[in-house]
Amino acid sequence: MSLVNRLRRLGRALPFSPAVMHRMRRGASVGFRVTAWVQHGRSRRAQRPRPGPVCVVGFHGSVLGIGEAARHFTAALRLAGAEVAEWDISALFGHEVRLDCQAPPTPPADAASLVIFLNPHELVQLVAMAGPGPFQGRFCVGAWFWELETVPKSWRPAMSYVDEVWAGSRFVAGAVAGRAPAGLPIRVLPCPVGRPEATPDRAAFGLPDDKVVVLTAFDVRSGFHRKNPIAAVRAFRQANLHGRAVMVCKVAGVDGAPDLVAGLKAEIGDSADIRLMTDWLTGRQMGALVASADVVLSLHRSEGFGLLPAQAMAMGKAVVATGWSANLDFMTPDNGMLVDYTLVPVEDSQGLYRNGRWADADIQDAAAKLKALIDDPALRERLGAQAARDIAAGLDPGVIGRTALTWLEAKQED
Repeated sequence: MSLVNRLRRLGRALPFSPAVMHRMRRGASVGFRVTAWVQHGRSRRAQRPRPGPVCVVGFHGSVLGIGEAARHFTAALRLAGAEVAEWDISALFGHEVRLDCQAPPTPPADAASLVIFLNPHELVQLVAMAGPGPFQGRFCVGAWFWELETVPKSWRPAMSYVDEVWAGSRFVAGAVAGRAPAGLPIRVLPCPVGRPEATPDRAAFGLPDDKVVVLTAFDVRSGFHRKNPIAAVRAFRQANLHGRAVMVCKVAGVDGAPDLVAGLKAEIGDSADIRLMTDWLTGRQMGALVASADVVLSLHRSEGFGLLPAQAMAMGKAVVATGWSANLDFMTPDNGMLVDYTLVPVEDSQGLYRNGRWADADIQDAAAKLKALIDDPALRERLGAQAARDIAAGLDPGVIGRTALTWLEAKQED
């Protein structure tokens, strides 16, 4: 059993706080860096892109945001005509394989390049656990996401193991550039978002047909404070004084920070118009839930991409979201409701984020914009229709897949 798995099991067995567990993982990362250096050297011999099969490395079988990004990217590459194989490292990192995933837990022998959907700490862990073999002689790309304006100093060792960085947004590219060594190429490649196949099914979720349904959704493992659900609940409560709407607060990974989830439950209290949903949903079920909503609300403090708002917009949903960070790559005042904010110092009891600043959404402004959407179906329709057009044009999987394949096959001038 790997050290990562041992730490995960220890965290489940003992009453450690998320912050303590995160500090323990940070301590373990020192050992991973040393092991990776011993096995692979401080840096690897740089490789150039060349034609050949592509291996997409990531949590293909796990219900994680970065796993979803890897799955979307794999599909986009296949759409572009690439020969693609997956390397699912979910079990290696102690994540439960809950999806119908056929990806093997080992890399293919003939891959010319690796596109690695792991943030740098985990990339170093993978090098330490898997050894140098999968990375030698292959063009390696780090597909990275981050949610603050500057990436941590601890990311620097991982930059020695990749030939390029593909950032999920301009926001992430700027954060990486501030730490990257000279000469490391950094490109912006957003997450592809295709035409939705989901069908609304309010009956399956016990949602009323005669109310406006507002959805906010997040994974505790992605950062409770960053996702800021309590602000979303308060904004909805102010916006729904006339009782025209109901809210679904969908939370995944509740075991990751039970005390914070308990605080969210207390905030919701016995409100009849707010439903806390903690059930595990398949991808198809989650798609149906988004399709069943009229409005998606994201009062995040920061995003490295903003997959849920983008997916909702692709479905023609009106989205209310904090007007800061990566979602501005695809959200504008013409296709969504951007909420005012104040930049404040980062405070995160989970210990996922330290230093820096992020946005504190204006709850009154959010409530006013949400109320306008609740009261005006024509406004929801207009914004949703424009959102669907803009996502189809800007995040088209075919275009993104062809762009990525061009970069992988031969170095091109930007």
